[in-house]
Amino acid sequence: MPVTSLVDYRFAFNDFEFGGGNSVYQIMTLDGLEDLPVIRNQDDNRGYQDGMWTGRDFLSGRTLTFVITIRGDSNNSMQYYLNQLQANLVPQQQGTGLLQFQLPGNALQRFNARVRRRAITINTSYSSGLATATYEFFCPDPRYYDDTQQSTDLTNATSVAGRTYNRVYTTAPTPVTNNPFISGMFFGGGAGAPNLITNNGWTTTYPTITIQGPAINPRITNVTAGLYLQVDTTLGTGDTLVLNTDLRTVTLNGVSRRALLNNASTWFAAPPGTSYYTFTATGTTGNTACVVSWRSAYI
Repeated sequence: MPVTSLVDYRFAFNDFEFGGGNSVYQIMTLDGLEDLPVIRNQDDNRGYQDGMWTGRDFLSGRTLTFVITIRGDSNNSMQYYLNQLQANLVPQQQGTGLLQFQLPGNALQRFNARVRRRAITINTSYSSGLATATYEFFCPDPRYYDDTQQSTDLTNATSVAGRTYNRVYTTAPTPVTNNPFISGMFFGGGAGAPNLITNNGWTTTYPTITIQGPAINPRITNVTAGLYLQVDTTLGTGDTLVLNTDLRTVTLNGVSRRALLNNASTWFAAPPGTSYYTFTATGTTGNTACVVSWRSAYI
């Protein structure tokens, strides 16, 4: 299980803790955490002219490099703790593990990472009971996130002051907050409204949207951006539809159903600050739910 709290300057990889306080694993240096990841750019030369055509910039994966000293204590030897470190920080063929960390003044945060390198030198310090290990973690997603996941059920929007709006527009009007343009949508506002998706970080985060049936042709609209995702299907009671806006996948009861995505849909995300989302569908009951889950993201 993921850890729920750490002391300052401590890390945990798949629950194995190192660094911080009086740990036998002291982090001497860490490179890559406060740095920008390598930029992938799409710049191109201008042929027989000076200068470049500037293209778009994208972030590559992030590499974290730890230099860790390992010592013994009154309970166990250095070699024992070094063996524990090696047994818990191991490479993996696919996927990522959970690398959590705590820095002063911040909430508990996390990376998705995997071990890519280990280097340990046997020298006079080693033979005297003090080992030094260098570990590299690769993070294919360069963002790091608040460990606490936020979520809100858009179907609870009816609890906010507002009313239904039954007119159907063939095209969406210019989106503004509290300006619904889908039949039967509830709208309201005010602080704490379940429609508000707040990303407290400083880079875009990608929510996961989970819809529980019954619902016909469910649609989630990012009113702030003027974009929506609609899945043309009928969900029965007990059906679960999941839209992952990062991987851009649509699954119904665990099976890929991306072909059901309406052709006019556009994938959207949650930039820093507050975005206004709404949900609508027909054939709904009190069992219907549309939960948006996300973590504030940083770079």
